[in-house]
This record gives sequence, structure tokens and C-alpha cells, in this order.
Amino acid sequence: MPARKHPDTDISEAAGPADASTILAALPDLILELDAHAHICAHHAGSPEDVIANPPQTLQDQPLRDLLPRATAERIHTALTDALTLQQPITLECLVPHEHNLASIEARITPISAERALVILRDITATFRERNNLRQSEQRFRALVENLPGVVYRCRMDDDWSAIFVSERIEELVGRPAKDFLEHHTSLDQVTHPEDRAYVKREVASAVARHKAFDLHYRMIHTDGSTRHIWERGRAVYAGVDQITYLDGALFDVTDLHRLRQRVLTTSKMAAVGSLAAGVAHEINNPLAIVLANLEFVTEELVAIHQAYATDHVVTEAVDDVQQAIFKVQTGIDRVRSIIDDLRSFSDAAQSRAEHLDMARLTTWALRRAEPRVHPLARIHTHIEDVPQVWASEIGVVQIIWNLIDNAADAVSHLSPDQARIDVTLKLSDRPGFVLLEIRDNGRGMGEDILSRAFEPFFTTQGIGDGAGLGLFVCQGLVAGMDGDITVDSTPGKGTRVRVFLPTAPAQ
Repeated sequence: MPARKHPDTDISEAAGPADASTILAALPDLILELDAHAHICAHHAGSPEDVIANPPQTLQDQPLRDLLPRATAERIHTALTDALTLQQPITLECLVPHEHNLASIEARITPISAERALVILRDITATFRERNNLRQSEQRFRALVENLPGVVYRCRMDDDWSAIFVSERIEELVGRPAKDFLEHHTSLDQVTHPEDRAYVKREVASAVARHKAFDLHYRMIHTDGSTRHIWERGRAVYAGVDQITYLDGALFDVTDLHRLRQRVLTTSKMAAVGSLAAGVAHEINNPLAIVLANLEFVTEELVAIHQAYATDHVVTEAVDDVQQAIFKVQTGIDRVRSIIDDLRSFSDAAQSRAEHLDMARLTTWALRRAEPRVHPLARIHTHIEDVPQVWASEIGVVQIIWNLIDNAADAVSHLSPDQARIDVTLKLSDRPGFVLLEIRDNGRGMGEDILSRAFEPFFTTQGIGDGAGLGLFVCQGLVAGMDGDITVDSTPGKGTRVRVFLPTAPAQ
């Protein structure tokens, strides 16, 4: 049987007088018709006791001020005057005494003529209480989120991880305010390191497919260019069995923890390499001493033979050839001894412990000791600022400075002393959390082919016996062991700049 169709009819048109009375009786509201003086001209009281404490037998002709608390009556009277003046409805909320507590009522004032208005008073205590509970719940949630040491988010599972909600701490993490994500000016995917995006999507998709939480470690890019290491924990929220509505999760900045782990790992490696270097230096040095002692003996014997057979040209020529060969051997041994010295220095520095260092004081001391190594080839010009303490090895820092000064002195050795210049600058780096030590010279400089090999061990552009080729290699290892960074840029004919970034020390 087809459903019976009812014509669209306004209930006020359909209802007769009896129906209207039934409808009004079903309403819990107190309905008043007030004149401009807030006197009741007519009324319908569904449950007047919900709104008026101790209501009288009749409300007819009662002034509103006798029924409600003075402040509440005055507020409604003022709103009544405004509604009649503007001929527009006005709604307000008030508090009234009710059973030893306060009840919340809503007053809706609707003008029905120039001098009269219909006022509907409704008890909204339950609604107000629910709304207040919701507000308090939101405040507790916001306080919890704001005090978490991380970022809470809710996002869609789309290509960009479009944000539905993201907490304010996202700005600390990536340098962008939360509103940029909520207004879709950027996305969580866009601030993820490009090399890690595929990994993140793959791992999240895998966890979601298995209805499991995902646990990720990856990188994000801050607006200042720095890289932040992230630990993310999250889970998909499903509307049905497999219908994903969104992803909920939290992001934590673990950059300091990552650096600490890398520092421990690097320090362990450096200590192991340092021990190896010390052992190698010791093992090489012992037989080398025997070789040198025997070379001295052979040299003395050759001198005696040369003197004894001075008139025999065949013998003297043979002796001269042997002496030249011995000289070449001694040159090679000198190079080996130079390498041993570098290995010993590296061993001492690699095995020393990091500590709080006054970098300005230490740099000044190291440069003062390095002055004889440079003079009279060049003058050292210093620009040392007051910087925070660094977390580094004292022996290591001194070794780095001396190695770099030696390299700079060699680079300007072809210039006259009044032309040769070495500049040493110490200042707070633009990289957050680092101090910058910069050593610049105006020497020969290096082309790309040489610069690309600058950190290779035993690579040198100097002549045989003039350098072991370990200076920059040692510096790189020492800086890495201090959780720092070292860069070199150079221009042929103009000079070289070496920049060493060392981490500022943690608070004591």
C-alpha cells in the first residue's frame, strides 16, 4: 500500500484552539507577553518553578522584577526595551536561584507590536552544564597538548597528510605556525625531508593495512634550513572495518638524542682508531729507530772509505752513488716520522674526553703558541668574539688549530711576508647551537680537482718530505668526534677558507 501523503502545512494553521492548548501544555517553557514596562499581560506557564523561585498563584499583571532576581529582571527589561526599539528579536542568558543552586535560563524576546513582546524563558541548566563540561574538557585537552614535549596532530591519509588539527608546538619543530597547516599553505609531507618521504608513506601504509600503530624515525626540515630528527607514533582511526577517517599521532623532536647517540658512536670509533694509531706509531717507530741507527753507521763508514780511497775515482764515484741513495732513504724515513708524529697527535686528541671549553681563551692560547710556526712567513690577524662555551676536547681543538695554521702558512709561503695574510675568526655561528672557528688565507688556493680530495688521508700537494697529507684528515676526524662539522672552500690564486663548527656546551 503506498504511503499516505500529507500536505505541507504549518502546525499553527492546522491546529485548532484545542490543539494549540495541547501544544502549549507540552512545552516546558515559560511564555510571557510583556508590555514596555516589563509587566505580564498574558502568560503560559509550562513549568514556572523551573524558572521562578516560589512562583505566585497567578502571574497575570505581575511586574517581572517581583518574580526574578533584581539583576536578572533589569537585564531582561533592558533587552526588552532594545528589542521594542529595534523591532528585532534578542536572546540572552541569565542565572536565577533554583533549589539552593543557580539555574541558567535563556530569555528570547520577540516584539509582537510597538509596545509588547513575547518573552520565552527556558531552563537551559542541563545544556549549560554540558556546554561548560565540554569547554572544560577542551581546556584540559588543550593544556595537555600544549604541555606535551611534542606535536599532536590529526590528518587525512592523502598524499600531503593534510592537517585537520595540529598543536602549536609544530612551529618549534619546523618554523611554521599551526595555522599554515590548518589553512593548507603547507603540509606535513612538505616539511618532511625529501629523502624520507617515500619511507614514511610506505611504513604508514603498511601499518594501516595491518590495523597496527606506526612507529617512525625520520627527518623534517626547519625553515632555518636545519634538519630535525623526528620520532613519530600514530594510528589510523576507522569509520568502518576498513574505512579510514583520519590519522592521529604525535611527533617528537629527538635531534638532541640523535646527536648524543652519534657523538657516543663517533667517540667510540675515534677512541678505537686512536688506540690503533698509537699502536701503529709505536710498532713503526721501534724498527725505524734501528734503521736510522744503521744508516748513521753506514754513512760514517762511507765517509771513512771516501777519505781512504780519495784518489781512486772508481771507488769515490761508487761511494757518492751510495750516499745519494742513503739520502733518499733518509728523506723517506723523515716522511714516515712525520706521519708517526701526526698519528701520535691524532691518538692523543682522539682519546681525550670532551669538556666545557672557553673557546676564546683556548684559541688565543693556541694561536700564541702557533706564532713561531708562521713567522716570518705571514702574520696572523685575529677576530675573536666572546662566545658560549663549547663541548669539545681541549687537545683536539688545539690540534685542529695548529694543523689549519700549518696549512695556511704553507699556502702563503710563496708570498712576501707583507703580502701573506692569515685571518682567524671566532664567533657565534648562524647555525643554532654552534660556535664558528674560521681560518682564511690569501694563498695559492685549490681547484675543484684538489679540493674534492682535501680530506683524503696521505693526499698532499707538497713535495716529498714536506708534509704527510694527514692534516685535514685528522681535523675532520677530530671535529666529527666532537659532533661538529668542518667545511673547506677555495679559489685558485685567491686563497682558502676552512670553517669549523663546534657545538655549544650543555648547561652545567
